[in-house]
Amino acid sequence: MMFIGGNNRHVRTKIASNRQSIKNGPSSDIEIPGYLQLYQTPPGDDISLTEFDEIAMERLKLLKTFENCKDNHSIHSEEFKAKLKKACESIKLIVFPEQKPFNTEEADELWRRDNIGHFILRLAFCRTPENQKWFTQIEGELFRFRMRQEREVVVDASLSKVNIDIHRLTDEEKKPMAVDLENACQVYSLDMPKKVFYRVDFLDAIELVRRGSVHLKKGFAYFPFDDLVTILVSKMKNTMMAAMARAFKHLALLEEEGRLLPRLARLSNNAYSGKDYSGEQADGAIIITRHMIDKLVVRSFAPCMKQMHKHLRLNHHLKYGARRQYGLFLKGIGLSLDEAIAMMRDEFTKKITSDKFDKEYAYNIRYMYGKEGRRVPQKALSCATIILNNPPSAVDCHGCPFRHSEKQVLKQKLSSESVLKKEQVDRVLLLLF
Repeated sequence: MMFIGGNNRHVRTKIASNRQSIKNGPSSDIEIPGYLQLYQTPPGDDISLTEFDEIAMERLKLLKTFENCKDNHSIHSEEFKAKLKKACESIKLIVFPEQKPFNTEEADELWRRDNIGHFILRLAFCRTPENQKWFTQIEGELFRFRMRQEREVVVDASLSKVNIDIHRLTDEEKKPMAVDLENACQVYSLDMPKKVFYRVDFLDAIELVRRGSVHLKKGFAYFPFDDLVTILVSKMKNTMMAAMARAFKHLALLEEEGRLLPRLARLSNNAYSGKDYSGEQADGAIIITRHMIDKLVVRSFAPCMKQMHKHLRLNHHLKYGARRQYGLFLKGIGLSLDEAIAMMRDEFTKKITSDKFDKEYAYNIRYMYGKEGRRVPQKALSCATIILNNPPSAVDCHGCPFRHSEKQVLKQKLSSESVLKKEQVDRVLLLLF
């Protein structure tokens, strides 16, 4: 991809080569949406940094809007579609087929922006495993939703543009294995005549094979049209992960380091953030980063949070109770998932390897943010919960200092770490002991 700066100086990045232009339709009269080509061809356009910023933020806004709607409504509901359609009115990207303009040139421009925005965010999100996972997951879900809105004939026609060998079965090919297809794919015999089936190398259908919803024969997997989206999403996500891994290795070669890399960093840092205690974040709220925490601890944190933060900095580790109490608090004040993991990784890896951190600790952080397991974001623990539940042992640092600390220990903490005067400290202790 090439970019044009304010001084019209042309600089080519070294992330990829052999660029090809995006083709938005086959030779037939069926027009294929650009995204159905699975973003396999990087753009070769020359764009200014202004357009770079505009297209990137446009794409990021689409992904965040989609994620927010998905978190609040069932993705299959009409309410979800209505909310998404309304929220996307200001975004210059097509989510629903009916949004496509009649003007061919205008449609081509929208698909161009869609493609460029996708590849810009690939660069922005390639630098950490957490970013890569979030980006591939949300892009895959957006693709799945878009594809399900398209007519079957459009999706079928798009397969010629996908770099995967998918064969649509003819009626003659389907008849001999009709019973096997009915049983394996759970299709009623009465529906078989009108059902469309495909054949693909079983290695390209691993997810369906794992679910046992395909008919396997001589190294091929046979499946109905309804499962085609699973094949394509899997292919798209695998391609994205491989490409982002390669891009990360080459980021250091970027000749645009002074102008491009800060833009990419801002995009990934602002991608998604934790919510406040009520689950809502006010418009215009300040975005909290891990680099702000040390100052916030001194100025704004309660004694319990100061205690755990100090322990983390000194010992480069927190036990489960503290990880949960402090982690949910950080999420509650607006620290994003990416920043939370980065902050904990920075400390924990002073004692353990990065691989050990990823295997033993990263999952629980993502779980608290609703990105793993039941995918339900957790709220910060209330004072009542902290006081009444899971009291700390002698070697723990979580809990409530006012409830769980000895009198002299609490007195020393309040005297040294707070702005309270001696008489105020004495008054607090009198109320507690």
